[in-house]
Amino acid sequence: MIQTDIFTIASSGLNAQQGLLNTTANNIANVNTEGYVRQKGILQEQDVGGVLLGNVERVVDRFAQEQHVRDTSSLGEANQYLQKLNQLDNIFASEAISAAEGMSRYFAALQTATDDPNNVASREIVISEAEAMIKRFNNIDGYLETSVEVVNEELDDKLEQANDLIQQIADLNAQIKSTQFAPQTSGSESVKNQRDQAILALSELAEITTQPRTDGSTLVFMGSGQALVLEDGSFNVFSDNGNPDPTYKDLVLVASDNTNVSIPLSDEDLGGELGGLIRYRDEILEPNIRELGQIALAITDAMNEQNKLGMDLDNQLGTSLFTTPEFGALTYEDNTGTGAVNARVPDGGGAEITSADYQITITGGGGTTSIDFDIALLNPDGSPVTDSSGAAIRQSLTGVDISGGGFITIPAGDIGGDIEIQFPDGTAYADDDQFLIQPAKEAASAIAMATNRPEDLALASPVRVESNLNNLGTASVSSISVTNTEVSAGTEGSAFDGAGGIQGPGASPHTGGDGAPTTIVFTAADSFEVRDSAGAVLATVNGASSLENLLTQAAAVPWDAGFTGQDDYPGYDLSIEGIPQAGDTFTIAYNTDGFNDNSNGVKLAGLQEEDLMLRGNDGNSTQITFHEAYAGIVTEVGSKTASAQVEYDAAVAMERQSKEWVDSVSGVNLDEEASDLIRFQQAYAASARVLTTAQSLFQTILGAVS
Repeated sequence: MIQTDIFTIASSGLNAQQGLLNTTANNIANVNTEGYVRQKGILQEQDVGGVLLGNVERVVDRFAQEQHVRDTSSLGEANQYLQKLNQLDNIFASEAISAAEGMSRYFAALQTATDDPNNVASREIVISEAEAMIKRFNNIDGYLETSVEVVNEELDDKLEQANDLIQQIADLNAQIKSTQFAPQTSGSESVKNQRDQAILALSELAEITTQPRTDGSTLVFMGSGQALVLEDGSFNVFSDNGNPDPTYKDLVLVASDNTNVSIPLSDEDLGGELGGLIRYRDEILEPNIRELGQIALAITDAMNEQNKLGMDLDNQLGTSLFTTPEFGALTYEDNTGTGAVNARVPDGGGAEITSADYQITITGGGGTTSIDFDIALLNPDGSPVTDSSGAAIRQSLTGVDISGGGFITIPAGDIGGDIEIQFPDGTAYADDDQFLIQPAKEAASAIAMATNRPEDLALASPVRVESNLNNLGTASVSSISVTNTEVSAGTEGSAFDGAGGIQGPGASPHTGGDGAPTTIVFTAADSFEVRDSAGAVLATVNGASSLENLLTQAAAVPWDAGFTGQDDYPGYDLSIEGIPQAGDTFTIAYNTDGFNDNSNGVKLAGLQEEDLMLRGNDGNSTQITFHEAYAGIVTEVGSKTASAQVEYDAAVAMERQSKEWVDSVSGVNLDEEASDLIRFQQAYAASARVLTTAQSLFQTILGAVS
């Protein structure tokens, strides 16, 4: 064994203990430094005797760090999601902006006006409350749309932070690799602390995992596996875009080496604050915007359709109270054609419209007279809407006539009936061109009043039925129904002439020139004739099983082909109760000056309790009231807020626990450091005493020799 002199041994002890004292002092000095990991010196016995401070290492537990990174991501997502939900929950809880309150006040005013249909002041209140209701829809939609803009701005900001952190981690990795095997004074441990802090900060923004390498660097991946920081020092960065909706941010990863390689990220890939924002947008904001728009379309369409079935204070057929918006389709970036697509909800289609978006895909374009296309329902995030069996809801149409350039009603099918589409540009459509129509998303901000005249409220029925004074039976009119007041020469036309009357001979679609049905003449208690205003017999019904819907029974005889070729003719009907006798007559006439009649007003007010809109967008036929639909939005927001609070509380507890785990291993404990300081000080003093002894012995030897 090689012998080492006592002087060298003592010197090595002094140097080693000095290094330990320096390490302890550094720990104490950084006790309050965020992200600092305590260090400890590793002493090594030398073969030739003495001691060596081999290295100064950070005291870390990799598993504790990884758990803290995961919990930080969960807390970041839960915190962001809850903050946004709390803001929205407070908005929906406020009666000052509530659409439900607006609808209630509107229908209450309508009921008051119906009680006194001649009172113009009551009618003015209805118009005022209708404007207020529309304003509430506009305001709530405006708040939701602004919230989307705020989310987009926050996404841009947090993406910029994430990209900066990814760049920083890559740069710090490079520094660590270059100093990994350098002397302890190189500061590599401090750089590792900075790198770990950057990783922790990134985990707050997005869910990530890490993989340490033997060269001291750490690779970083998305929770779903996509690489953010690579082994060769390159890295991927977040980006966003919106195709075709520029207001809807889609996140992708793009390579830093400008290879134009991009990797789409789904919402489930994100986590962290980015995931919380995307989750809030996709689960709450975007669906609520569309559901609110669905209610707006349904209520305004229902009011318009019912008002058209009445007579206003000017003796005219009712018109629309609210505007019916048209919607321009968004075009996808990859389209090669230049054509545009427009859409609208058809009159009467509000009860069938869903909250979904509609994606049009051209499968056979380029023609001037016809086109082939697919139409599919999409969720706000672009995923397909599925039915109860999990199948995507879509419909294929071929040979659709577009020669007229007008709106096309989608024929009956999985989607047909609730939307009309226009292809105005003839040959400008190419195969695989795609368009996105968002009627429900745009509706709540687009609806408006079509009139401000109280006289336009059609509270009266446009027809009245009078029984002949000479009737001998006990029969009387039990009900009058009006289903169509359209003034048109087409198949959708009714028997109303648009000039305050009912079509007379020569004006109706009757092939023989007869007029619309206006008279019921009983030939027996269960038999009757339907005649026009000139007395011409249009149909004879014998052996009627009931006296309900007499004109519907006459149409089944059937009557003239000109009548049966119409969609809904004459557009009115009546039912009788009691027992008629032969010769009893009932006459149908336009309800001129029948302003005391409130029968249509009762139906307008009754729409509040009718099931007139679809629940959900999955192809089911379940319908609910307007109030139930709005209450569903409010309830869902409240329920998800409560769930988000529970999720946040759990995330806080988990993050605190993992942080304590990390601190118990890597944090500076002043008591422990003070104990080490005393111990290393004593060892230093002992080494110094050995050195003094060695010097004394050396002097003694020198003295003896001399």
